[in-house]
Amino acid sequence: MGGFPPDKRLVRRPATLDDLEDIATVAQQGFPDDPEFDYRFPHRDKYPEDNRKWILQEYREYLEQPDKYEVIIVTAGDNNNKAVALSVWDISISKAHQGSGLGVPDDPNEQCQRRDVNPVHFRKFKERMGEAFERYFGAYGKDQIHLWLLATHPDFRRRGAGTRLCQWGQERASRDSLHTTVLASPMGKSLYEELRFTNSGTFFIQVDGETDKLKLWAMEYSNTTKGRWNYLGWFLSLLSSVPFVGQK
Repeated sequence: MGGFPPDKRLVRRPATLDDLEDIATVAQQGFPDDPEFDYRFPHRDKYPEDNRKWILQEYREYLEQPDKYEVIIVTAGDNNNKAVALSVWDISISKAHQGSGLGVPDDPNEQCQRRDVNPVHFRKFKERMGEAFERYFGAYGKDQIHLWLLATHPDFRRRGAGTRLCQWGQERASRDSLHTTVLASPMGKSLYEELRFTNSGTFFIQVDGETDKLKLWAMEYSNTTKGRWNYLGWFLSLLSSVPFVGQK
């Protein structure tokens, strides 16, 4: 799956708080060429210290909630065994996220605490992502794991790190008979398609009165083993209802 030969220098493993600084570096270097990052954090180059401070806070919150999130990373032997790719999986959809607003209060009348952000875009992004998740995946409830974040450091792309991180979720979902879901950006869409995710719909993030907008895709990977068993059950039920020769 994914078309990459195994790279023995790469190792996939769960992250710990000891990896936090390296994860923040991957996030700072790996996300900026994604349109989502530009949309929310257009001033990150002017205020890099703000950007890093709040990235550290964000990933600390994920790592400190292991009953809700799995932060899975890929490390590289040619990077001193430090993280070169990251993923954040929501493994307990029914549990509420515990944490801060990452420096942007939901109330627009309250003062923003960071300078790297467009607070209007940040709030709209958060609002529309929540709405899209509920629209496309809400019916699955707890029968899913959701990929919220995926990034690879630019110096370590095209080596299969992102594929390995996606496969972690697919393997977990197959083991537990779950759906794997993601709200994909333009950067991630082709990878998910290669890994047999299917498109459930598209949606836009746009502030009223603005021309700037983001297009995203709701994508999912369903457990094929579960699907085969469902088909087999349907087929056997059909056979039982058909009279055979000699049957009265």
